[in-house]
Amino acid sequence: MLTKTPEISVIIPAYNAESYLAGCLDSVIDQEFTSWELIVADDGSTDATGKICDGYASKDDRIKVLHTANNGVSESRNACLDIAKGKYLIFGDADDIFERDCLKKLYDQAEKTQADIVQCSFCYLIGDKKTEDTDAVDALYQGKDDIMMAFFRGATGDIRVSAWAKLYRRESFLNVRFVSGLRVYEDAYYVFECCLNARSVLSFSSPLYVYRQHEESTMHLRLSEIYPDYFKVFDKQREDLNGNKTVLKMLTLRETENSLWLMSEVNSAGKSKELWNFRKLALKHAGTILISKVPIILKLKLIGLAVMPHLYFAMLKGRGISGNEKV
Repeated sequence: MLTKTPEISVIIPAYNAESYLAGCLDSVIDQEFTSWELIVADDGSTDATGKICDGYASKDDRIKVLHTANNGVSESRNACLDIAKGKYLIFGDADDIFERDCLKKLYDQAEKTQADIVQCSFCYLIGDKKTEDTDAVDALYQGKDDIMMAFFRGATGDIRVSAWAKLYRRESFLNVRFVSGLRVYEDAYYVFECCLNARSVLSFSSPLYVYRQHEESTMHLRLSEIYPDYFKVFDKQREDLNGNKTVLKMLTLRETENSLWLMSEVNSAGKSKELWNFRKLALKHAGTILISKVPIILKLKLIGLAVMPHLYFAMLKGRGISGNEKV
């Protein structure tokens, strides 16, 4: 029973999530740490999602449910943020799972270090098989430059672009919200904005969050419909960096890597006619990449894509190359 202001507000948007929602909610209820409120936003679902949410709320007064029109995940999270009361915030997706000690370990680290953001690691869940993330790091980042370098390092960052698997000190980010209308990569801009406002970010490598991958998830929607949102986010991040040349180069590298990865994904989906659009995006910053200190394989890809695009596409179809090498 919730008898005082909760230490942690758990925020979960849900849209047509009846297949997995109960498992997610149960994983919050079963937490070792008990001073939490759970805010679930039913985003205009047409299945049993709303009924499942109301059923859980009727049994535990720590659970609040918002029923809204289908406005998308960003608006759902923002609606939850508007009523959250916890000292800390944590986000989850309706098809994912919090390990039983997730909230406790994140909270203990936040209280101990006073970091504005505390990030744990995670496991991928495909079917019944869990696979730990192999790129998790243990580090404390302090100051804007150090934090931005960590956010943009490599393909996904030492500070990951996903909103989940992080505990946020709410008072540090009262004015940060998710961008409405983005269908994918909205996490990346929210986390980026939080990092711009953070004094310190702690990362530790305990896998406390379970990220479920399945064919109904957002990441498996048709990329031809959602890929422009990636580049909207890159453009917004570039505007906000205010001329930090080192970090801007890292952003440019990430944008190029994402273009190559999306090209590979579109090819796998049989959308070969769209490859030329991604070629243009991948080569947008080729000049900067070619004079930078980056893996030679990336430079060779860009040269091949620029000079011999038909051969590159043929090799892509034969899976002789891919777009997901990490930097």
